[in-house]
Amino acid sequence: MYRFITEWMDTNMMWVTEQPTFDLAVRAIGLELEGRGIVDDSFARVIIDQERTIPSGVSDVAIPVAVVDVPIRVSKQDGITLLHLNQPFLMQTITGETIRAEAIFFITATTEANQSTLHKLMDDLLMDDETLQAIVHVQSRTGLYHLQTMDLKAFSY
Repeated sequence: MYRFITEWMDTNMMWVTEQPTFDLAVRAIGLELEGRGIVDDSFARVIIDQERTIPSGVSDVAIPVAVVDVPIRVSKQDGITLLHLNQPFLMQTITGETIRAEAIFFITATTEANQSTLHKLMDDLLMDDETLQAIVHVQSRTGLYHLQTMDLKAFSY
């Protein structure tokens, strides 16, 4: 049985940035997410501080990405936001490995149950090389819409 991208990825939760560092990228996306009511105004500060102690890079996947777990106290809406990095930058993994991240996924959840559900979706996505590559390489909302209309299978469960 499969879930389709249309079941979890909202085209309004995707951005592209030219920012060359994690801190600058988080500040830029933070303004967007705050403006849409997805996170509160402490988002950038909290995430930048969190990254220093809990690195978010993921290396054992088809495309190096980062997955940032936004604290529940900062989140106002449930969802997964995708930030494409036009200039991939170096990030650390929890094991201390350095990767050149091509995209960052921000998981925002308002409850622990919702957070657990979104973690499951991310875990499944990271294990599906074809879908992860497709999503990371699509850098426009229109492109994501086309992936959705093709009913690309995203997750097995």
